[in-house]
Amino acid sequence: MSTRTRFFGALLAAVGAVAVLAALAMAGTTGASEYLIQEEPARGATVAEAPHQLVLTFDRPLAQIKGAHHVEVTDGGGYRVDDGYPEISTYSRRTLIVPIHAEGDGTLNVDYRVLLVGDGENLQISSSYDFTVDHSLLPMDGDAVEAPAAAKSSQALVLWTVAILIGIAFAGGMVYFLRMATGNSRSSLEPTNRSVFRD
Repeated sequence: MSTRTRFFGALLAAVGAVAVLAALAMAGTTGASEYLIQEEPARGATVAEAPHQLVLTFDRPLAQIKGAHHVEVTDGGGYRVDDGYPEISTYSRRTLIVPIHAEGDGTLNVDYRVLLVGDGENLQISSSYDFTVDHSLLPMDGDAVEAPAAAKSSQALVLWTVAILIGIAFAGGMVYFLRMATGNSRSSLEPTNRSVFRD
């Protein structure tokens, strides 16, 4: 084995070790949030309007024990905007619904502590995430009216284009059919024995 081969082998091993360490570090910082598989609004998202509720979906069922789940939603000033009573969804035992009443723009922090049902044992997890409300993303009054009109006009244009193309194709087919029919009728009227006119 040459020195160059050994050097590249050692380099690849070092890169692999760094990648593994980075993955472990990321997993360590993720912590309990790995059990939260979906949030609405999503983690780090910017929404145009504050929702009336948060929806947190986990990878396993939530324990149906009163007071086992605690969620705090606070605005930029540290004031709570949740009602303090998260509820398990009637459609899924993995989903927690948190009513909120936020107003204005800014970052909202969601801090949760829930009890999940694992393999024969309960698992208590806690973590937090943020999302942002920015009302400037809402459409203006004029935009709200013009957008549907523009969509309707583009749909009408597409429909008219398709109708015209179908009409052209139909007209071309009719012309071709008539020419073929006329050509066949003329050929049928022509005499088949031209030797009669030679004498």
